[in-house]
Amino acid sequence: MKNLRFCLFQAILLAAALFCAIPSQAALTSPEERLAGMVDSARIMNTVERMCGDDFAGRRAGSPEHYLVADYLAREMESIGLSADPVLGGIKQPLTMRYSLVESPDQIKAKISYTAGGKKQNRTFAYRDYNGRGGLSVSSKVVFVGYGISDPSSGYNDYAGLDITGKTVLWLPGRPAGVKLGISPSGAQKMLTAYQHGAVACLILRRAGIKDAWGTNVGFAGAIADFPYIGVDERIADELMSASGLRPSRIKNGAKVKSGVAGVSIHLAVTPVCDPVRKTYNIIGHIPGSDSALKDEVVLVGAHYDHLGRLKSGGILRGADDNASGSAVVLEAARSIMQSGLPPRRTIVFALWTGEEGGLIGSNYFAGNPPFPLKNIVSNIELDMVGTGTPGVFGSTGAAAYPRHFTHIAQSASDLGLILKRDSLNGASDHLAFTRKNVPSSLIYAEGKHPYYHTVKDTPETLKPEVLESAAKLVILSAWRAANL
Repeated sequence: MKNLRFCLFQAILLAAALFCAIPSQAALTSPEERLAGMVDSARIMNTVERMCGDDFAGRRAGSPEHYLVADYLAREMESIGLSADPVLGGIKQPLTMRYSLVESPDQIKAKISYTAGGKKQNRTFAYRDYNGRGGLSVSSKVVFVGYGISDPSSGYNDYAGLDITGKTVLWLPGRPAGVKLGISPSGAQKMLTAYQHGAVACLILRRAGIKDAWGTNVGFAGAIADFPYIGVDERIADELMSASGLRPSRIKNGAKVKSGVAGVSIHLAVTPVCDPVRKTYNIIGHIPGSDSALKDEVVLVGAHYDHLGRLKSGGILRGADDNASGSAVVLEAARSIMQSGLPPRRTIVFALWTGEEGGLIGSNYFAGNPPFPLKNIVSNIELDMVGTGTPGVFGSTGAAAYPRHFTHIAQSASDLGLILKRDSLNGASDHLAFTRKNVPSSLIYAEGKHPYYHTVKDTPETLKPEVLESAAKLVILSAWRAANL
């Protein structure tokens, strides 16, 4: 057993250390007290609950429900009294994104239709390795091109004298025997060769019982995403060439062949996989600066409002913490400053980003197409997952990279009696879209456990109103100081 006096001494030292680690709350100026006093945690929670409602179905960017929540948030900004940027022409900033139309690669299918022996045939193939946008519809003639090899170094060329522009090519796996090639005739190489010769699709004979280089019914799309590349069995290959009398199934591996034989006409379709230009929206409003010398300078406050939508099982990923919490805090900050009647010297822009879950789509678009010069942004504060965790403790980024910008955040946290852990984040969020452009930026998030991240359990009742209230006060005070000092 330890000496009692020694243990008592240790306890005193520990208590002193803990006391020093907790920032003391400094007196705020009268306007700052007024701003902090405007924060209403119940109002923040109401916004979170609304964003997590059934009708918004998880707010997946580009979905019909996402458009509904975008309209709701735009109305909220308008009701607060925020101004629309004249360059944007409104609160909603339109942009486009790539939007997946399938929930699983197993839903991607290719279908070949043709007539052989007087009978109409429809063959469907799993196309799970396809990487294009889909929705393809191609009608063309099939041309047999031997092994599909063109090798200038050896002089071997299955395409010699052929015009296959606009045609679908069919070739054999492997290579001809007794020919020393200067290239490795891989499936990818053959696909690129067919593409370069003007083909619109590739069909590859799969030998019965032989695991060739493609391994399944389907190869891969590679760099030419919308150039179909499909494996067919011997029966289909024979049917496609039946009009010419050629039977690819009877050609021995490595045998010399004659290319250029014409087959039947086919129609090839690929399931729609994605919409490459699905419309989506950032929601942006601002409070104009009141100082004629500073009003062109901008303090940006942002958070993403999208989440992950529905599960295949029908469950909704509501994203209360990630990131209805951050969006609701941004709106509360805007509302509190507007209702205070205190005009900021610099302009404060409030932004709700789309498509963060899909790869920072909205924030990257804004940073790449800003309605004002990015150099005008003196401070950017982004919020993500500020609804749960440890009350009174927040993590941050940007302390080392942007010390002048970060001073307002650090001092505000201290003056509010909050603990701020500096540069403690390893993950990604919308601040990265701006740090890549060297805009002074920080992400603020709640420290501690976020046990329901990206699960159906991330619902409003799991959030902590005191954490949301502290986050709102921190961002309001930080943004106000950046806008006025």
